Amino acid sequence: MKTLALVLLLVLIPGIVGAQEILEKIEVAGNDRVTPETILYYVSLREGDFFTEDQIRRDFRVLWSTGFFADLKIEEIQGTRGKILRITVEENPIIKAVTYKTGSKVKENDIVSKLKEKDEYILPYSYYSPAKIQKVKKTITDLLGEKGLLAAKLDTEVKKAGKNEVEVLIKIDEGPKVRVGDVVFQGDTKLPESALKWAMKENRPHTFFNWIAGKDVYKQGRIKDDLDLIKKKYQEDGYMEATVGEPRVEEITKRAFPLGKQKMMRLIIPVNPGYLYRVGEIRIEGNKAFAAKGLRMLVKLQPGDVYSTKMREKTVEDMSELYRNYGYLYLQITPVENLDPKNKVVNVTFNIFEGDIVYLNRLEFRGNNYTKDKVIRREMLLIEGERFSLARFKDSVLRVKQLGLVDVEKEPEFKSNPDDPTKLDLTITVKELQRNNIQFSAGYSGYDGTFIAASYSTVNFLGAGENLEIMAQTGRRVRNYTFGFTEPYLFDQPITAGFNIYDRYYDYSSLGLYTQKSIGIDLTVGARILGYWRANLTYTIQKVNMNYPSASVTPVTPIYGFGTYYESSITPMIYRSTIDSPLTPTRGTMYSAMVKLAGGPLGGQINIIKPQFEFSHYQPFIGKHVIGLHAEYKFILSYRNSQIPYWERFFLGGEQSIRGYDVYTIGPRNEQGIDLGGEKAFYVNAEYIIPIGGPLYGIFFYDLGNALAAGQPFRRDNMYTSTGFEARIFVPALRVPFRLIFAYNNRKIYIGQSNFAFRFAVGTTF
Repeated sequence: MKTLALVLLLVLIPGIVGAQEILEKIEVAGNDRVTPETILYYVSLREGDFFTEDQIRRDFRVLWSTGFFADLKIEEIQGTRGKILRITVEENPIIKAVTYKTGSKVKENDIVSKLKEKDEYILPYSYYSPAKIQKVKKTITDLLGEKGLLAAKLDTEVKKAGKNEVEVLIKIDEGPKVRVGDVVFQGDTKLPESALKWAMKENRPHTFFNWIAGKDVYKQGRIKDDLDLIKKKYQEDGYMEATVGEPRVEEITKRAFPLGKQKMMRLIIPVNPGYLYRVGEIRIEGNKAFAAKGLRMLVKLQPGDVYSTKMREKTVEDMSELYRNYGYLYLQITPVENLDPKNKVVNVTFNIFEGDIVYLNRLEFRGNNYTKDKVIRREMLLIEGERFSLARFKDSVLRVKQLGLVDVEKEPEFKSNPDDPTKLDLTITVKELQRNNIQFSAGYSGYDGTFIAASYSTVNFLGAGENLEIMAQTGRRVRNYTFGFTEPYLFDQPITAGFNIYDRYYDYSSLGLYTQKSIGIDLTVGARILGYWRANLTYTIQKVNMNYPSASVTPVTPIYGFGTYYESSITPMIYRSTIDSPLTPTRGTMYSAMVKLAGGPLGGQINIIKPQFEFSHYQPFIGKHVIGLHAEYKFILSYRNSQIPYWERFFLGGEQSIRGYDVYTIGPRNEQGIDLGGEKAFYVNAEYIIPIGGPLYGIFFYDLGNALAAGQPFRRDNMYTSTGFEARIFVPALRVPFRLIFAYNNRKIYIGQSNFAFRFAVGTTF
């Protein structure tokens, strides 16, 4: 048998070989920029090889896919020993440059980013291909559709720019944005239509607020997402079998903000909520670390209540947080729903897979080139070797941000040890903020008037968070010379200690107020009490020299009318802050209470008690928009038959209180119109903060407040309000924002004064 097989092979091999051609030579013609070696690189055939038609066809497809050629031909020519393959090419021209001529709604950077995302960005000196340009145009068209520019038109111009070179110009006529004029639901909705419209993330009906937020733009590609959100809303309200059909689109004409009437789209969406389901049986399975009784306290669903997928997810979230706070990072909780159509209830089982407890193995920081590791590490509540806690980790990151020295640049990197999954390595990448501020400046502010100043300040003097400030300022209203230093961690303990020496002169005579010269020193010590609670104690001793521009003011404080006085005081303060950043806050709350006690056993000629209470809160709203709220109440009392000094009274107005009014103009006045200063003050600030781009923020604000004499009550009708818009530019190098404030004030201070005001300011209101 072996002999027979060998004989058959010897007979068949010559026939097989004879069926194939020998490649004698490969010739390349028509090429200019593309070298023959490059072309042959993409060809699998080699001279002297046997080849078939299938191989030629495959090599043709490979060469064509390179995009080098506008035309390609492979011919077989009979040679002396075999076949000659002649590859004739016509090269595509080289793209010398690509220019995008856009409008105001879509920028070139938007187009480039989108093309790079889809790997379709055209590099200069790449090969031109009509197919490539068509792909680019389609991607740009899709991008325009996402922006609501459905009427946009694209035109392409290809111009010769040299030997076998072209320049490509893509012109975009954006046209008007197409907006959603109305959303109508067909069927018995069961839920309020307003709730269904609000559930939609995009394609909301045109209203003033949806126009401001950019949510009323018709985005055809996002309609499916909005339909899913409507269905999700139904399931959050117990309609577990709700269906949402494909919408019908109609063109309508509607009045638009801020222009007149224009064409818009009406979405007509069919809905069928189905039956309302309630909560049936609730079970918890797989738990070992925590008792089922304790976990049931976290369940947001109670038998008989309307079933809600939102409450189901909230339950999973709260259970997961509990477990992860105790190191169970590999936890998995799967809610299994069983619908009972007969009884219209949902029986749900929370299946828990706890996994192993995770311990923090290594903690590293990156990006802190100047700030010492220990400065960041001492804010961390996590210790290497201990059980990992998600809650303590979140608190640690917040405390790091509150330093104002670094920002957490990206999501921290968690990496389990490959040899032991229960050990976790954590890397936190930070970005150092501007620490030094060397400034020579001249300008104007409501409090300082015109001024020139030179200053040096740093919040990270020696890399350990020390705060050093040296300033010299002189101007129309203020002369200020200051030297201060603060050590945030005395003896490597969470104890703050510092001093501030100052020599200040205030001239508010142009406002009908006083002139004051103060020389003194503040000594401060503080410590963390518990969690985010801190306490400070400041001792101040100062010499104050007072003068008044008008004798009509003197009866207010007869023993402090003019002359030199010594004041000795202590100011205890307690506060708690979870605000995430001292520079650009986006979330968190701050409470503080302080009281200044002057005179008595401390000595000096001023005997007063001056409490102050303050509250601030920042809340993310839509996207990156933020709502900020601030309230402050303070009052002053005297004792030992002392009078209340004029300079210790409260004068509101200005960018740090009620921003539409001039500084120190709000308060009780005498018959001559002189501001006497209040013995109590209350004001509230509200801000709606919109990041516009880069360091620029747009802010809608509302301020309300007044400063009153001791016997006057705070009432709605005696409040000053200021409403308007503020453009705020944050300058990281200076660690302060510049502000342009446009305000409408409800009351006038002086006769003939306008209710409208424009202000330039530096710093923040709160």
